[in-house]
Amino acid sequence: MRPTVARYAVTSKSPVYLTETILLAEKIHAALVSISNASNVFTGCDNQGKPLQGNRHAHIFCESNKGLGKGNGGEITHTTIYAPMGFESNDQKALEDLSEVWGENCLEIYLILLGLGQPQDFGGPDQGNAQCPLLSRSQIWVSRTPFVPTRYPKVTRAGEAKVDTAGLQIGSPEHEIRRLLKLEHLPEPTLVDPTAYTVLGQRQTGWSIFRRLRCKGDGRRAGNCGYGFRIEFSQLVQGPIAIGYGAHFGLGLFVPQDEHCIQDKPFIKSE
Repeated sequence: MRPTVARYAVTSKSPVYLTETILLAEKIHAALVSISNASNVFTGCDNQGKPLQGNRHAHIFCESNKGLGKGNGGEITHTTIYAPMGFESNDQKALEDLSEVWGENCLEIYLILLGLGQPQDFGGPDQGNAQCPLLSRSQIWVSRTPFVPTRYPKVTRAGEAKVDTAGLQIGSPEHEIRRLLKLEHLPEPTLVDPTAYTVLGQRQTGWSIFRRLRCKGDGRRAGNCGYGFRIEFSQLVQGPIAIGYGAHFGLGLFVPQDEHCIQDKPFIKSE
């Protein structure tokens, strides 16, 4: 079985905070495209330059985990690269060769490969033992980076909200969450509640503090507002969960609500 996960520890001369996740993810993406000679799993396009279907190419997630003496200020401590389509041998070589990225404003990041494998090889709630929360199993998931919708709320010509059979405005952030989860072959959530912030270090950090726009590239985006949610399922779900604009670059990322990170038979996403 080809590995679908590569996980790295991150060090830097100056801290880079989780609020800049999309910036670092773009730098890592560019480095992997170059190192791999534009492998499909990293470009997200086929050999004719057409986008791959199904969101199965590489996602680049940044983490700020407390444990091992790091993460106390909300700085990025790990990076996880996840591709459901799997990494072939040349892709694995590129991942092994990835060791640093550079950028503007003295951005100087070093990456130490911790291993290649499957989500269940790394997932767990114990950050002190370098487990990866976003690859855990949980019934309840909460936003870690802002969710940016890909569609605008719909209204009638009279200016009234268009609603679905459940009474949700079509294209509203909650409606988009539910629609995109379904497209990822995840179960219908039993509860979707808004959340106003995540906690970085000891601080409540609102979604407007995060960088929410890619420096390069495009992608469907309904405005620049970011939202957070707490999502509850009726069964355990295996992470990662990342949806919306910029999901391949670390936005729209969810992590388990700790007490619901249960070690049991998970719901596995269908292919």
